[in-house]
Amino acid sequence: MDLFAKLQQHSALVFLQTYPTVEAAQTASVEQIRQVLKAAGHTTAEQVAPQIFEQLHQPSLRANAVTTRTKSRLAVALIVQLLPLLEQIAAYDKEIEQLFLSHEDNEVFSSLPRAGKRLAPRLLAEIGDDPSRYETAASLQALGGTSPVLFQSGNYSKPHRRLGCIKPLRNALHQFAWQSTLQEGWAKAYYERKRAEGKSHSVAVRALSNIWARILLAMLKSHKPYVTATFEAAQGAHAPTAA
Repeated sequence: MDLFAKLQQHSALVFLQTYPTVEAAQTASVEQIRQVLKAAGHTTAEQVAPQIFEQLHQPSLRANAVTTRTKSRLAVALIVQLLPLLEQIAAYDKEIEQLFLSHEDNEVFSSLPRAGKRLAPRLLAEIGDDPSRYETAASLQALGGTSPVLFQSGNYSKPHRRLGCIKPLRNALHQFAWQSTLQEGWAKAYYERKRAEGKSHSVAVRALSNIWARILLAMLKSHKPYVTATFEAAQGAHAPTAA
């Protein structure tokens, strides 16, 4: 049964540490579950506790006693190791947030659609804060693996995915490009157009990443945040040469 949306969250681990088996959890009242969740920092313990209590008392598959005993013991041992790790990750996240907010270009990257607290700092870290290191947008596109490479053999030629690139940068651009389609109308339209052309999901997102790489470098050089209207105006002015 799925009691928590994310098993790796602190409150889920504390709950499993307190009640390592279904049988143990079923002995708890709604109030006891609520107290455990609150103590673990669950933000909606009042609403979630009754739902967990109800789920725990639904019919479900059960393992035999030996398997339950051994696996629950293993789970407790792993949770003891995972809880300090979560604290360290939280400390890292806090430090990253502070460093990002203190950076002069944080507003530039924070303005990116759906970049949020995760992708915005990641993009800044991967791209860097020195735009002069990139001679042109093509340099960033090549390093990020968003621009294709033409493969030729005799009379055969076809663009292929660029393998020689910085993989973490490519991954960050790819994830951000996909997220942008959920907010930016032009990004969604571009993605859908590529899909209609017969391109796969990954190829379509990579093509969109290629456009974003160009936009990101322009933003970094000008130190100006992203504005949808500004981009759409520029896109309209250069429609004949747009990617």
